[in-house]
Amino acid sequence: MRIKSYFATLLFSFALSIASVSFVTAQEGRSARPARTAPVMLQCRNYGGQQDVSKNPDIINSTLNTIPSGKTLYWKSSDGDSGSVKLSKALPSGGKVGVTGKAGQSYSCTAWMK
Repeated sequence: MRIKSYFATLLFSFALSIASVSFVTAQEGRSARPARTAPVMLQCRNYGGQQDVSKNPDIINSTLNTIPSGKTLYWKSSDGDSGSVKLSKALPSGGKVGVTGKAGQSYSCTAWMK
């Protein structure tokens, strides 16, 4: 009987610990699940107006840190075009990488990394 009550007490303590961690997390406004990281916005520059062959904007590392090689950068334009580029080498702060899209009218673009 003593062993049964010991295990029952242990099980109850474990359940209470889990419940209190969940309660404290909820009170602090944090989810118990790992949060997604927000995208890091980068600068995207369109150098021209109408482009009959293809878009050729540059994604510029506007952060203070070097972006490591292998990281994927994403972009989209105001006319619905989009794409991504995986860095083959590190991109220093202020550095830029060119991307290519479909031909289109004048557009603006945005870029980010996850």
